[in-house]
Amino acid sequence: MSGSFEFEHPEHFTAGTVGPKGQRTFYLQAGHGGRLVTVKLEKQQVGALAEYLAGLLADLPGPTERQPLARTELIDPVEPVFVVGALGVAVEESDQSLLLVAEELVDDDDTDPDRVPANARFRISRGRAAAFVEHARELVAAGRPACRVCGRPADLRGPVCVPCAN
Repeated sequence: MSGSFEFEHPEHFTAGTVGPKGQRTFYLQAGHGGRLVTVKLEKQQVGALAEYLAGLLADLPGPTERQPLARTELIDPVEPVFVVGALGVAVEESDQSLLLVAEELVDDDDTDPDRVPANARFRISRGRAAAFVEHARELVAAGRPACRVCGRPADLRGPVCVPCAN
């Protein structure tokens, strides 16, 4: 089991990738006071998190002032502590901050009934969440274009994906 981590208003909170288009690996990373935690996740999870946060921010009362991310790039070394299986978001009523929880993916072959998945908890301000949404949308959009037939990522050599081209 990996350890669990909690960051109250981290100094560094971002999503990023490593690798060329079509082979990128996505990460979520937070750091504060010399501690750095990186978790691996899927492109679709980054996109879904960004869209969910955008909708949540739109529904919360009062304006949300975008608080720029101090740094949008991943900090080296990029060494994930676990692969994300589930993401959750909650709103802290007292200060309207957002709590993001990334839970470790548990292998179906794991037969240990006492195994508890690790998690990473990040509490961020509404402004930081708004900046994250903008950055995450750009990150996801920077990938391969969608296949014009099925909507999946297209082949880098043409406008359609490999299954549709056949």
